[in-house]
Amino acid sequence: MRLGTVIGRVTLSARHPAYRGERLLLTLPWKRETLHGAQAFDPSIVVYDQLGADAGQTVAISEGREAACPFPDPTPVDAYCAALVDDLFIQPQS
Repeated sequence: MRLGTVIGRVTLSARHPAYRGERLLLTLPWKRETLHGAQAFDPSIVVYDQLGADAGQTVAISEGREAACPFPDPTPVDAYCAALVDDLFIQPQS
């Protein structure tokens, strides 16, 4: 699981039936340097969202096989919004 910043929504003209009623978000995954104040991000990814994340919000992203685990039926999801992050506390190493 890693953190990311939501930068927008994805709009589709045709959807897979498993995506009904949910949103797809365009998200910038953080690099390690982002935790220390740098503006360093990995390439953007599309994230399946059931929690209602909004642009500019920090989210926890589950990817790969773990992203499909919350669904009872097989669902074509590669990245899933697992949590909305309100606060982040970092303790520097001594």
